[in-house]
Amino acid sequence: MKQTFYSGLVLSGILLLAGCASPTSSVLIGDARPEIPVEQVKVYVEKPESYEEIALIEATSDSSWSFGEQAKVEAVLQRLKEEAAKVGANGVLLEKTGEKEGNSVYVGTGAGSYSGNVGFGVSVGKAFGLTDKTGEGIAIYVEPNEKDADPVDKQE
Repeated sequence: MKQTFYSGLVLSGILLLAGCASPTSSVLIGDARPEIPVEQVKVYVEKPESYEEIALIEATSDSSWSFGEQAKVEAVLQRLKEEAAKVGANGVLLEKTGEKEGNSVYVGTGAGSYSGNVGFGVSVGKAFGLTDKTGEGIAIYVEPNEKDADPVDKQE
């Protein structure tokens, strides 16, 4: 009986991990640099005069707890900056934004015992109708003394 209980816990853990997807990804296409603080990364909507391409990056607002369209877009931009900072890029050349239907998977488990009897249950669900914002870009390195083409971030 206990073996069945522990097998159920392991199964529910595997299902939970299968439902978790990373909201960001990157593919190196150049040479990575040392990681930098996220605050140093700028978002560009137009190409700077000269830059070095480091990685293709993408992000979603999935699992960001952002409500409203603007908050979701800001979450995507923040995640793109974070991915760029990890590979040492001080810029993100924004190529595409969009939205996708959320594909969240929810897993729940429960266990209990009463008078020597043990019960166990697993449930799996999916949320429909939710949309996430998406963004794709190129993590780039722009020489600090170069003029910026048109960063989205405000100049200070």
